[in-house]
Amino acid sequence: MDCPNCHTYNPDERTVCWRCDKPLPKPQPVKKRQPSQQQWLYILIGVMVILMLVNMCGLPQLLSPQSGGAAPSGMIVPYPVPGV
Repeated sequence: MDCPNCHTYNPDERTVCWRCDKPLPKPQPVKKRQPSQQQWLYILIGVMVILMLVNMCGLPQLLSPQSGGAAPSGMIVPYPVPGV
């Protein structure tokens, strides 16, 4: 830390300047930044979008053991038209 009076470097553990004997300001504790509510909202929206995209691609139905090669539920399967 530099002395505010004489601008001489002093180690952080010192309380007075070694050159001018003036008291040094106390070091401010470093505050850890907590995620804000807005950041949590963005994270939640991102997770929801990813889950929605995975669900729209049909990944859960493709991975399920009871699918058996049939079309996943939720997909539209055209019915045969008689006489064609």
